[in-house]
Amino acid sequence: MAVKESRKNLKKGKDKKFVIAYLLTWLTGVLIFMVSKPSDKRLRFHALQATMLGIAITVLSFIPVIGWVLAFLLWLAGMVTGAMAYNGNDVSLPIIGGYSEKYA
Repeated sequence: MAVKESRKNLKKGKDKKFVIAYLLTWLTGVLIFMVSKPSDKRLRFHALQATMLGIAITVLSFIPVIGWVLAFLLWLAGMVTGAMAYNGNDVSLPIIGGYSEKYA
């Protein structure tokens, strides 16, 4: 996971939208992506990353036992990513982070 310090968020203070985006993964990710301003690239990045993470979790949840464990671990990784984004650190998850940066 690559971590980048965001100076913009450090000036503005903490924003709960980052944590909310990862809470219900794809559902809240899509909602926040749709209502966020196109100029807010950081929020759109995290909303898109949460959406892609949610899709991966949904696919894994169809695989009994191992998929359930992996889906839960991915959800925990999303919660940690949301908490770090709340504190001003941008975390780009492997594979989906690159797509999120490209399309945010």
